[in-house]
Amino acid sequence: MNPITFGVIRRYCSRIDRVSICRQETLKYQNFRFIEQVPHSFDPLYLYGVGVIESEFYGESGLADPSAGKLNFLPCMEFMLSETPRKGTEHEHQPG
Repeated sequence: MNPITFGVIRRYCSRIDRVSICRQETLKYQNFRFIEQVPHSFDPLYLYGVGVIESEFYGESGLADPSAGKLNFLPCMEFMLSETPRKGTEHEHQPG
């Protein structure tokens, strides 16, 4: 399977759901209320994994900005991104 960049995945993401971007190299993450708020600087990074988690958002509308009010843990799509493509596993089918 060819590596997938976040720039490709971004086009298929929900426009109304919260997003968390986690860097595989550091495990540091940033949360965003909408996919449009995710900086395009993430676009060339490779998709390492994706899933639904609960992460920190603030206020009743679930913003990523701490000044918005009370801390809440809300569901979001997490994208783990890496500077290098993920290596295949022995269980993946490799076309021959």
